[in-house]
Amino acid sequence: MSITEKYSKNVAVNVVISNMIGTGVFTSLGYQVGSIPSWFSILILWFIGSIISLLGAFCYAEIATRIGRSGGEYQFLSTIYNPALGFIAGWISFIVGFSAPIAAVGLAIGEHTGSGINMEERTIATIIILIIGLVHLFGVKSSSVFQNIATRLKILLISLLILMPVLMYYLGDFSPTNLILNPYNNGQDDWDLIFSSEFAISLVYVCFSYSGWNASIYFASKIDDPVRSIPYSVITGTIVVSIMYLLLNSAFLFSVDIDQLSGHTDIGNLLIETLFPKNFNMLSLFFGIALLATLSSMLISGPSVLATMGKDYTRLRFLNVKNRYSAPYISIISLIIIPICLLHTSSFEWLIKYIGVCLSFFSVLVVIGLPILRNKNNTNTNVYEAPFGTIMAIVFSLINLWMIYHLISSDLKILISAFMTIFSGYILYLFVRK
Repeated sequence: MSITEKYSKNVAVNVVISNMIGTGVFTSLGYQVGSIPSWFSILILWFIGSIISLLGAFCYAEIATRIGRSGGEYQFLSTIYNPALGFIAGWISFIVGFSAPIAAVGLAIGEHTGSGINMEERTIATIIILIIGLVHLFGVKSSSVFQNIATRLKILLISLLILMPVLMYYLGDFSPTNLILNPYNNGQDDWDLIFSSEFAISLVYVCFSYSGWNASIYFASKIDDPVRSIPYSVITGTIVVSIMYLLLNSAFLFSVDIDQLSGHTDIGNLLIETLFPKNFNMLSLFFGIALLATLSSMLISGPSVLATMGKDYTRLRFLNVKNRYSAPYISIISLIIIPICLLHTSSFEWLIKYIGVCLSFFSVLVVIGLPILRNKNNTNTNVYEAPFGTIMAIVFSLINLWMIYHLISSDLKILISAFMTIFSGYILYLFVRK
């Protein structure tokens, strides 16, 4: 690939931001406020999510620059530990890291646009996935242009969602909720809430919302000046999204009553309907369009994992076959077909829990391997070195393991599903390694 065909630093940042700002932040709050009815505790929950993501971003940035190849967890775990573990991680990335989230984003787009265009949400999701996939089949140039435009549109619309409640409160006749941010005067015991098992389970939804902070590492070898661009993209993207998430959740809690939020997955729609009841259908349509950037970013990152596996395993070489636009078209088509199958067979809540457990577990395996990789690769000086990397890796791992424990202890079906996915990946590895 020539230098003109590489993704720029700005595209890498946009992919990270778009990958992170997806369905999670517009759905998770509905699963949280029932057991955590406190504005302060909710913000602490999302702040912890941002810290987890930043710790992971620093560690992943160093690992990515030390290894220097596309593929994400597949490449990292193969190098740090064993090719079998790396292959299973690649399989998990394909099924859980990209296919399931693409299906979830497609469903969210369908929910937000269905009322405006009078079409069933799964039908809309199927059409949108097909269209975005077609854009990426035309290679780096077309996907870069689309990604930059879609990301800027998304940031603009989310900024408006954050600002409008405040502007309408001070300039109009909008009445906010009766929630109080002050933890000493809100009628709740926030410290009990923060250390409860419900808080840990809610953190799964938050981590799902933050997932994507590592998006640029999946196509690391396709990024111009990776030693500078990869750390810049994952760290900058995570900080920008963290600030937007804290402000956006405050806008939700400031504008919509907890009773309305609890149990709902279309939080964005509730906010729009509260602020603009007369123009709800039209504005909800634009909100769904803003999620196109998320879908697009996953179809940049995901195929790179499959294409890298196609390079390394002869029986999977078809995944690295490229069309005239240098796009790995079979990998892209795979990440169109599997998500469409998933969105017609799975519930949204199950998808989120399933994604959270699997991705968190393999992220822990990657991050805890940073000290190992430093010992293996301590002669390479052209790398980004994370400050206090070992401490960051330990803290990141402990918080994620605490979260995983509480989730699987409350729902063993998620553990069984995760185990079956891992086992199927190992069986596939035994077949393709020969």
